[in-house]
Amino acid sequence: MKNLRLYIFLYFTSAMALDVVYRSLDGVTRGRPSHWQEILIEQATGYYGAMALLPALFWVASRWRFRLSITTIGIHAIALVCFSILHTSLLWGSRTLLFPLLGLGQYDYGDMSVRYFMEFPSDVIAYAMWLAAFSIYKNWLRTKDLETQLVSARLENLSHQLQPHFLFNALNAVSATMYEDLGRADRMLERICDFLRSTLRLPDSPMVPVSTEINLARQYLEVMQARLEDRLHFEILCDPKAESCTVPALLLQPLVENAVEHGQDPVSGCLDIGIEVRHNGNSIGITIRDHGRGVLSNNSNGHGLSNAERRLKTVYGPAATLRLTGHPQGGAVVEVQIPT
Repeated sequence: MKNLRLYIFLYFTSAMALDVVYRSLDGVTRGRPSHWQEILIEQATGYYGAMALLPALFWVASRWRFRLSITTIGIHAIALVCFSILHTSLLWGSRTLLFPLLGLGQYDYGDMSVRYFMEFPSDVIAYAMWLAAFSIYKNWLRTKDLETQLVSARLENLSHQLQPHFLFNALNAVSATMYEDLGRADRMLERICDFLRSTLRLPDSPMVPVSTEINLARQYLEVMQARLEDRLHFEILCDPKAESCTVPALLLQPLVENAVEHGQDPVSGCLDIGIEVRHNGNSIGITIRDHGRGVLSNNSNGHGLSNAERRLKTVYGPAATLRLTGHPQGGAVVEVQIPT
């Protein structure tokens, strides 16, 4: 959690201020002078003295997580006694020093042999409260780390599913072309190697920049262009502001593959695919359009679209969307919205 120290400081300051107001008004309601200056110093030294001891308390709590065992309870009992002795000693020393400096006279803290026992119950409450708060915070951090690791593992598993799927389709395409045009099959193999080399160079992180995804999509379309030649045309437009934003690795490739598989014009048999990436302030919009038969030919999402949808839900939950719709002028449109 960011600014944790600031939040702790604000808590102690707010609690101290409210306590000063309460104690000052209590004197007023009883018809006595409020002596707010003395109350302010007493409460400030009390609260900030406890805050100064928190690092030591957190160190003990991190070394010996509280459990219902004789050893752990004994360690925390000793730590509690030390905490109370140090806190009461800080109160006595700081108030003895500050009262004369601020012109409030000598400070009388009473019989110290009794005072240590008097302050102990309130220190028990403070120690127990901050020990519980620290334990809850550490458990939250562990849960958050586990969730992050689980998301990464799921995303990595889904990404690995795509690579053999693409390779299977690509090699099938080469096999079909080999007997028609050996030179064209050779060009396809060369571009497939370029594409696979790029995927192998992807970082270990399941998230990559949009620019990397655009480059992979272009390489994939070049592989298909080597096979289909003049029957495939594609255009890629990317907002420069979106290039550095991160998205799940290999997100675009299965969506583009789906457009290639289902996006042939029913009359000419040609493929015309458009990819556009926009930066919309707090989100990225990705649109992939083909000129095929429309949603009717894509009513089964297939491996690629379902994989992309699962990965978006894994990373972003309901904040990201994937929609497959028909274009008014024909063809299908895949629209993806991803928060930045």
